[in-house]
Amino acid sequence: MARLFRLFLRLFLAAALLAGCAAEDTRSPTAAVSPGAAVSPQAVAERTLQLANGGDRPLPTLVLHPVTVSGRLPVVVFSHGYTRRPEDYRPLLQAWAAAGFVVVAPTYPHSARGSQQLDDDDIVHQPADAAAVLTAVLALDATAGDPLAGHVDRAAIAATGHSLGGMTTVGMFTRHRDDRLTAGIVLAGGQWPFGVGYSGAPAPILFVHGRQDTVVKFAGSTEAYEPLPWPKALLDVPNGDHLDPYLGPGRDFDAVAAVTTDFLRWALRGDAEARARMAGDGGTRATLEDRLG
Repeated sequence: MARLFRLFLRLFLAAALLAGCAAEDTRSPTAAVSPGAAVSPQAVAERTLQLANGGDRPLPTLVLHPVTVSGRLPVVVFSHGYTRRPEDYRPLLQAWAAAGFVVVAPTYPHSARGSQQLDDDDIVHQPADAAAVLTAVLALDATAGDPLAGHVDRAAIAATGHSLGGMTTVGMFTRHRDDRLTAGIVLAGGQWPFGVGYSGAPAPILFVHGRQDTVVKFAGSTEAYEPLPWPKALLDVPNGDHLDPYLGPGRDFDAVAAVTTDFLRWALRGDAEARARMAGDGGTRATLEDRLG
């Protein structure tokens, strides 16, 4: 009976992800950010690297960072949701990059919109894909002539992701622990199919979830959040659904962009002022449960 229940739950989640995400594909992936979180395009440099994890797993990767690069920049790896693509999240990724981070977002071969063969089961391979992308980007630090040569902080790395990508992120701290990670952000994600066996050195993780999310229910985050023994926080977005708080534009998006950016500033740079701002960043749109210590 337990096996049948798990099978039903898995099939339900897969169908919900496909229906909920695919139904929104008519949205503009480059919608403008609302004024409160606007980022000047001139502030962020963007390119696509043709990376891969072996011969059969191409991983074209969107890379964003400040146009003016100085010092060492922390790295943020972002995993997209099912039937989404990295460019759908451009406003959020630009906000992070403009704040002084190298943001790298691979397009996964079997979960991205436009894939020849969509397969949510392929999530089990995505943590290794993200790790391969991270290895390639860290190598740019020693690549002569690259804009990031000598500017990558190899000791400050976060894994982040939305929906299926959020579950991929959980996997990178559990069953497929990447010891290079020092922080994480899970947006509208959960523990399926990786469980909550967190391992390795403690890393602070921020969970973000909307109460109106009908694709991955709010409980999906709490099931992964509550067992986490490390410093953690949960941003509760009462009116947030599965997409708007992360794709924008809108006040929920502005709140999420502000809280996640300050979390990264604190977790990867030790910025105490950013840490102090987090509780108020959500304004009236979101409430932060802070167990970061």
